[in-house]
Amino acid sequence: MKSSFRIGKIAGIEVDVHITLFIVLVIFSYALYYTPYPYGFLDLPYGGWIRIVLSIASSISLFLAVLFHELSHSIIGRRRGVKVKGIILFIFGGVSMLEDMPKEPKKEIEIAFAGPLLSILLGVVFYGISLIGIPVLDEYSRVFSTYNFVLAFFNLIPAFPLDGGRILRGVLAKRMGFVNATRIAAETGKMMAFMIGVFGLFVNPWLIIIALFIYMGANEEEKIVMIENVLKRVKIMDIMSHDPLTISPETTVGEVLGMMLIHKHLGYPVVEEGKLVGIVTLKDVSSASEDTPVSEIMTKDVVTISPLSSAFDAFKLMNERKIGRLPVVDGDRVVGIVSRTDLMRTLEIIGIQETFKEVRRIAKPSV
Repeated sequence: MKSSFRIGKIAGIEVDVHITLFIVLVIFSYALYYTPYPYGFLDLPYGGWIRIVLSIASSISLFLAVLFHELSHSIIGRRRGVKVKGIILFIFGGVSMLEDMPKEPKKEIEIAFAGPLLSILLGVVFYGISLIGIPVLDEYSRVFSTYNFVLAFFNLIPAFPLDGGRILRGVLAKRMGFVNATRIAAETGKMMAFMIGVFGLFVNPWLIIIALFIYMGANEEEKIVMIENVLKRVKIMDIMSHDPLTISPETTVGEVLGMMLIHKHLGYPVVEEGKLVGIVTLKDVSSASEDTPVSEIMTKDVVTISPLSSAFDAFKLMNERKIGRLPVVDGDRVVGIVSRTDLMRTLEIIGIQETFKEVRRIAKPSV
């Protein structure tokens, strides 16, 4: 069963909804019904059915506001040259899936601030509507306005993965570079998450869950940037296994299993007349009979990489496609193979090398 489904495209951007969104919509509608005005509709002089309709409408409207918030990130990001993979709405709100945040501080600040700015504008507009003097519409508009302001200012907290954390990184990156700015912004995010979590212990347990989300997001952002900083400097040709073992489409599953036992590799490129036509892995052969030719079970849509690409490009491809290895192709010829293990080993070795460099720098006597 899929955990999310697509509801369509807006401005050419695909929008997905996670099933957890429906859970929180019910919870939030219930909370709005029993929360005093202007954060809910408890003490309004209307009948129960009107309050129920207002609560459900406001709950749905809030997530439309989240959608517009994320759309503003995506649209500005696309205008600044960032590839947008889509938007997903889920239990904690929404996420714009931007392929690569720009390393230029100005662009990152513009993209990050676009969401809160739109939320503030929505808040101002609906606050104005709430002053018109039309019953029911006034109360709905005031509540919707209030939550847009809350959405804007909450996202401006300087903590990854919130917009404020990205704005903070953009400001710091102007002075100290992207990597150091990320490290400081991530640590700030973790500290803010800890404070929100402690506050949640005494006020609202929901804040503890949000704090965990912020902490994990900050930690993940820092980790990815550190990995990118290392792997961007390494070419695939320097870490790949050269001249890998290949098999023909006629090779049987039994023969592949024998090769896996002898050579300890769990994936082999399938080559016919010198050209790559597929790849077969342990997962492919696990449910086939021994005499089945690999041409019937191999993956034909092979994801490959150039020997001149960076190791980080391979890291991204493996994570996006959920695969463990990539054939390295130069023209039509398979010249190597790179695995997730190769990338992890590279990270460990370069990490140790940089530790040694730092120790020598600190230990070097001043002149």
